[in-house]
Amino acid sequence: MGESVKVHVQWLPEKMVNLPSSNTYSTVAKFPEDAATWPNEAWSVVLEFDSPEIAHAVSFNATARFLMPTDPIERLKPGCVFELYEGFKRTAIVRVL
Repeated sequence: MGESVKVHVQWLPEKMVNLPSSNTYSTVAKFPEDAATWPNEAWSVVLEFDSPEIAHAVSFNATARFLMPTDPIERLKPGCVFELYEGFKRTAIVRVL
């Protein structure tokens, strides 16, 4: 398991109809650095929260990490902002705390 960081998550309206039912949510992230190659080259991010109820808020704090420990941890530095997607549907905006 890779290094975890604290993040602030804001679900977009499209995601509010189908929120996570467990303590984790894993999906594809789009970082500003990857705009030219996304989605052909993308990183998977795992969000972890204390309870599914926390993730049912529009905006909340969580812990994030890359799915693979070899992924570029430098993308998860404080102040970085990235988006989460399910397929081509943008589901959240994440800011590293």
